[in-house]
Order: sequence, then C-alpha cells, then structure tokens
Amino acid sequence: MKRLLLAGACVFTLVADVLSAATVTGKVAFVTKRGQRPVINETLVWLEPVGWKLPKKQAAAFQLATRNKTLVPHVLAIPPGSTVAFPNEDPIIHNLFSLSSGNTFDLGFYRKGPGKSQKFDQPGVVNVYCNVHPDMSAVIHVMPSPHYTFADAAGNYSIEAPAGKYRVIAWNEQGGQAESPIEVKSNGTVTGSVALTIDSRNFRMVQHTNKQGRRYQPPKEY
Repeated sequence: MKRLLLAGACVFTLVADVLSAATVTGKVAFVTKRGQRPVINETLVWLEPVGWKLPKKQAAAFQLATRNKTLVPHVLAIPPGSTVAFPNEDPIIHNLFSLSSGNTFDLGFYRKGPGKSQKFDQPGVVNVYCNVHPDMSAVIHVMPSPHYTFADAAGNYSIEAPAGKYRVIAWNEQGGQAESPIEVKSNGTVTGSVALTIDSRNFRMVQHTNKQGRRYQPPKEY
C-alpha cells in the first residue's frame, strides 16, 4: 500500500510540473553604432536555472554544411553528446577545425560529399573555421540547458519552461550577451524583465588564425 501511495505521489508531482510550466515570451533589442548590422535571427536565447539543475536534453544528430564557401547555418545550438555532420556541397576541398577548449577537433581535408562528423560532449561555445578559407566561420553552442531557442527577425522569442527561478540569457555574435533574472510561477505567470538589450557597439571583427595559430597564407586554388 505504501508503495502505491509513493507511486501515486510521483505521478501527481509529474503532472503538477507539467501543469505549472509556462511560456516565457520576450524580445531582444540591440544598441549599435553606424555600420553595424547584427543578424537578429541568429540570436540564441536560453534559460539558465538559479539554485537547481535542469534535466539534460537528449542528444541528437545535426548538420552544418559547407555551401558556396559558407557554413550553413552560421549559428547552431545542440545538446551535449550530440553529433554534427559536416557535408561538403562545394566542388572544392575544405578543412574544418576548432581550437575551442573542451571541443577541439580537426576534420582534415575532405572533398565534396557527405563529409565527416564530430561529437560534442562539453557544454560551451565552439568556434568553427576552415583552414583553407579564412572567411569561413560558424559557431556551435553546446547547450547545458534544454530550454533554448532563436529569436525571430524582429527579436521576439518564446521558450516553454517549468516553474522555477532562471536567468534568461541572449547571445549574439556581434555584441556578446545580455541577461535578466526571471521567475516562472507555479500558476504559469512569469515575473522579471523578459526584454533584453545587447550592446554591440564595442564589437570588433578580428581575423582569426589558422589551426597552427598563424596567419593565413595567400589562398590556393582547391
């Protein structure tokens, strides 16, 4: 009988958690200087719990393609343990790599085709470059939080999350990030500021080095 009561309590708790979930809706704005045009729909927004841990999101398979000497998508968000395939859709070779701590990799040279894959276990920001073409870049966010999304072209975002205290964080490659404390109440309401402003006026585009930490040589025909 006691076991039945415990099982019933667990079911009730799970149902209560689902019922107490709410949708956090807000907007990201930018402060820019003349000539800056941050890509608003590449702004990643997520909820970071305060004082408690969220369950991990299940790992999955993703794709980051090389197309017309461009990495598509430019910004990718994945759960830890996920695998990213890097197909090459160009008629030339590429050599994607990253020196980001915890997720370093080097795919070596590969031609047009399905390409190669890489698993990412460590949460954090992974800057991806091509060792052949210095203008190619992408960013992979390995997300410790399961509650994340991208803002739309107008800066609007919407994330569903269970009751609890969070920091809502917005990140954009041009300007870094902004954050605000919020609380999702058990009645489904959200308190705190869900409007975030990223100040990108100090952003400077800096040319990265190759995988040996050196400046790129004049391009060769590949």
